[in-house]
Amino acid sequence: MADPAAETARLRLRLPQGGDIDWWLAEMNQPAVTQHLGGVLDRAGVEAKFARNAAGFARDGFGFWIVEDRASGAPLGNCGMARIDNEHAPAGLFGEVHMGWSLAERHWRQGYASEAARAVLDLAFGRFALERLFAQTSAENVASWRLMEQLGMERMAALDYADPAYPPEENPTIIYGVSAAHWTSTPA
Repeated sequence: MADPAAETARLRLRLPQGGDIDWWLAEMNQPAVTQHLGGVLDRAGVEAKFARNAAGFARDGFGFWIVEDRASGAPLGNCGMARIDNEHAPAGLFGEVHMGWSLAERHWRQGYASEAARAVLDLAFGRFALERLFAQTSAENVASWRLMEQLGMERMAALDYADPAYPPEENPTIIYGVSAAHWTSTPA
């Protein structure tokens, strides 16, 4: 796969590299960033997360790319897509592809998540020819589901599910989705 995967006006989406783990531990593995994502991990947990992501790239050709500033090359967060492999997900969702994003707290509210997510949607329906892409979060993660709605994703409540790995306030996992036909027919 070519690297970078995508470029936007301000951002570059590139494959994760070995040195990204230290940056992740310092910038992304923070309570504010991980509040709705399962919480802070130890180094072994972050390394396992990177290994699962690498396996996804090897299997599917896609995963969660590092989002970096095009001008400086500084990493800002990640954005990408992966297969839903949660055993608690309903049959209509398990094995499908979902997208997600997270940014280091100092990069919030600058439009980076929206810009990166639009690039991933273009990749999903262009390069990877997916027919539908899902997104999951909790009702508590208002910023996340609002962005899903801004991206034109529709709420798919029939696919919501309880995930015992998350606390009660983060349940159920709520689902949004968008089809390739909708995404490609909607003006940017």
